[in-house]
Amino acid sequence: MDQKTVILDKIPFEIDIPRLFERLRIEEDDDMAEDVVALVKEASGLGRPKGIYSTAYIDEKDDCGIAAGGIRFVSRVMRVNLDKVHRFFPFVVTAGVELDQWARSYGSGLERYWADCIQEAILRCASEYVRSHIVANNSLDAGGVAVMNPGSLQDWPISEQPKLFELIGNVKEATGVELTDSFLMLPVKSISGILFASDSNYENCRLCPRENCPGRRAPYDATLYERKYK
Repeated sequence: MDQKTVILDKIPFEIDIPRLFERLRIEEDDDMAEDVVALVKEASGLGRPKGIYSTAYIDEKDDCGIAAGGIRFVSRVMRVNLDKVHRFFPFVVTAGVELDQWARSYGSGLERYWADCIQEAILRCASEYVRSHIVANNSLDAGGVAVMNPGSLQDWPISEQPKLFELIGNVKEATGVELTDSFLMLPVKSISGILFASDSNYENCRLCPRENCPGRRAPYDATLYERKYK
C-alpha cells in the first residue's frame, strides 16, 4: 500500500502565559514578567511552526525490529509495541526556523533563556496539534495511541534518525528541519518520532532511568523491560 505524506505548515498556537511563568519561576507581579510577555508577543508574531507525517505500513517483523517502506528499524521495544498493528505514523514537528533565528538574536543571556522556553512552549502546542491531526484523520482513538522517539532510549538510538527522515520523505523542504552529522535536528526545537495505536499506555519515560529529567511524563519502571521487552 502506498505511503501518504501530510504537510502542516500553518499550525495555530497560543502560549499559556501562566504555565510559562511557572516554567520560568516568575510571578505575575515580578518586574521581569512584563519583559517575558513582550517576548511572547514577538514570538507569536514571528512563529511559523510546521509538521510533517506519513502513514507507514509494516512490511516485515522479526525479533529485533520491523521494516516499513523498505526501511528496517532496529529496536526490540518498537517491535513489541507494534506487534498488534499494521501501520504507524512517523512524524517531525518543529517550532520553526523563524523562531530559531529570532532566539539566536538574543545571544546567550537571560532573554535567550526565556526565548528558548517560549520556543519549547510553541513546539509543545505544535506537537499536540500534529498528534490531534493524525488521530482525527486516521480513525484512531485519542486515548489509545502512543509515541516513541529515536534517541530517547538506548534500544532505539538516535543513529536511526536518518531512516525516519527517509521514511517520511521531503522533511527539510517541508519544514526546514535537517540533521547534523551526529543525527541531531536543526532547528533544535524540533521533535521526531512515530505515533501508533496502543492499548498499553506506553511512555518512553517508563523505560528511561535518567534522574531529574525535566521532560519526564511517567515514573521509571526498573523491571518493565525484563517483563515485556527482553
